[in-house]
Amino acid sequence: MRFVFKIDSSDSKIDSGPVMGTKSMSDTARLLELIEDRIVAHGGELGGWTRLDAEELQLFDGRVTLRAEMHESPSVEKGVVHVHVLTKLHEFEDEILDACMMGADNDLDQALADVASKWIMGVAGPIKSFIDGNPVCLTCQAGVVGGDASKGFSPGDYGLTGLRAYVGPVFAQGVTDKQSGGVIESSRPWFRYAAESAAPRRIHLAKVSVLSNKKNGWKRTLEVDGHEVFHVDEDWPGGIAPPEFGYFTRFAIFEFPRNSKEIQRRAELEKVIVRFAERFSAHENVNRLEEEMVGEGFDADLVHEVESLSTLAFGRIFFEQYGLEYSSTVIRARRDGRIETDVPLMTIPAYTRARVLAVQLRSRMSEDDFRALCLYNAESNAILKAMEAGCELSQLHRMKLFPVISPDLGVTEQTMDRAFEVLNHLVEQSRDARKPKKPWWKFW
Repeated sequence: MRFVFKIDSSDSKIDSGPVMGTKSMSDTARLLELIEDRIVAHGGELGGWTRLDAEELQLFDGRVTLRAEMHESPSVEKGVVHVHVLTKLHEFEDEILDACMMGADNDLDQALADVASKWIMGVAGPIKSFIDGNPVCLTCQAGVVGGDASKGFSPGDYGLTGLRAYVGPVFAQGVTDKQSGGVIESSRPWFRYAAESAAPRRIHLAKVSVLSNKKNGWKRTLEVDGHEVFHVDEDWPGGIAPPEFGYFTRFAIFEFPRNSKEIQRRAELEKVIVRFAERFSAHENVNRLEEEMVGEGFDADLVHEVESLSTLAFGRIFFEQYGLEYSSTVIRARRDGRIETDVPLMTIPAYTRARVLAVQLRSRMSEDDFRALCLYNAESNAILKAMEAGCELSQLHRMKLFPVISPDLGVTEQTMDRAFEVLNHLVEQSRDARKPKKPWWKFW
């Protein structure tokens, strides 16, 4: 039996971003009870014994354990709730998957029921598929070469290239079947950047909401592991014109290979980011800080990446509130002489993990030390120069910053010269685009 879920377009809401804070535990017990009731009623591919014990719910013959956290919502009294459902996978070293859910209905209990239904529709299927190794409940396994999509094996990878991943069905509001066809295709990069920005753990849960941005197309919000990663694409390639209002939401579970070198590298990278940030203000010269860290055994290339790319993340977190137009890409000057243009920053863990760790660092560091760290990079220097020249904070939203050049450690001068040629060409192109075009009938 397959579970089909529909959203009442008159009442449902969409999460607009991280909202933190803890609410009454009695509500979480009620939510778990509602989930258990619906799982038992559903049976079939989600069957097996269940056990509800106060604030914990075991499902699928005890293979997973759920608990929930209620978070503050601005409209609880209107029947809107913000909940995180945490699922412990006992067969995978008790890794925990964090699903951020919003529920909406006429009152609190009905809103909790809305969350329970959405969790079963969007999250239970991918989790059961993952632990079984076989897609169930409208879930598909992504990136299966030659796979039969009708049987749940999708050739499209949904942006989760090279990983074992299970993608859940879409639940939508305000969108017709005709409008949804092109948007929900597996060829669309639904979960692009999820793997690149994930923490150094094997298994992760990602959530994507694609919202109508009206005349500007589609807007995508990506969340990984609850709110640990939060990213917005203002212009997502939906493939069709959006309606006045509407959105799609879906979840995916993905796994890095066991003993993955990328997990090991990312764990080491996080240590380098934290050490660099916490020692930054104690050194007048950044080169000395880098030499000191390499002398302590940190990888020289990782230290250099943190200096050139993680610091961009810190600066952007500091200034983004003023609405500057940052470039989403960088120019990379490689040690082997290659110049890579249009490299998305969100594909570089030194940048993505620094954005996550910045929240922790800000709470631990003094305000002056954190500010100094954020003002170090080339982009922040350009902003400060503009302010010194008379640009007010209220005018920063008019600034457009071009991609920075990020060189590898040991790159040659010739390679850097070529990288600057690429950057100068981008600047000239932008200037030409802003110049008023001369009428064809004028000859001067």
